[in-house]
Amino acid sequence: MKNIIVLICSILTLNISLSAQKNDLVTVKSGTRILDYFPFQDRYRYSQFVPGKVYFKNNTFSAFKMNYNFLLGEMQFIKSRDTLVVVNTKDIKHIIIEQDTFLYDKGYMEVISQKGPIQVTLNEYIKLKEVLKKDSYGTASSGSSTKSYNTMRADGNFYKLTVNEDLVFQRVRDYYLFTTASGFEPYSKKNVLKLLPQNEDEIKSYLKSNDIDFKSREDLIKLAGYIQTIMK
Repeated sequence: MKNIIVLICSILTLNISLSAQKNDLVTVKSGTRILDYFPFQDRYRYSQFVPGKVYFKNNTFSAFKMNYNFLLGEMQFIKSRDTLVVVNTKDIKHIIIEQDTFLYDKGYMEVISQKGPIQVTLNEYIKLKEVLKKDSYGTASSGSSTKSYNTMRADGNFYKLTVNEDLVFQRVRDYYLFTTASGFEPYSKKNVLKLLPQNEDEIKSYLKSNDIDFKSREDLIKLAGYIQTIMK
């Protein structure tokens, strides 16, 4: 009986995992609107536009109702009932929305953990993965370049377009380590060892003992806590 329960739990866990992977890919069918495949709750970080502040490097700030758009990779705000985009990204020090902090470096990085001088950040966005061309039999296959579609990302109406080819979108979650000394670095084993070369043996031993998954948010936060304890 115990073995049967364990087997059922394993199957359920596998199904949930496969479902999560599948849901990261969304195919927008030809003749339909991109917007129809990405409801508000999937398109935005927050369920509605909420109070936020943009802090600039010149020690000024602006306050608006704000939200982060995953599909466009843009920070948006409401002004006079219009939805606008924060454009002067090079001048941004950080953005605070509710209790969350966002930094900017070729994309918005949400700080998900801060362990002393180390910050673990997440750059989450939805990208156009590929364009599926249809042959004379109506069968879709990969092949068309995504370049022409990517140029439309600067247009706030991008997701309102009706497409004439099948488009495959993918939700991406990239994790980064940030320190004032090294800036943003992809959160990988290589970069962790580069951050603390003098502790290479200790870190390798820790990684082996704890089986750290570099795609797991929880594991990366845990590893950052360990790194903080051995930093001098």
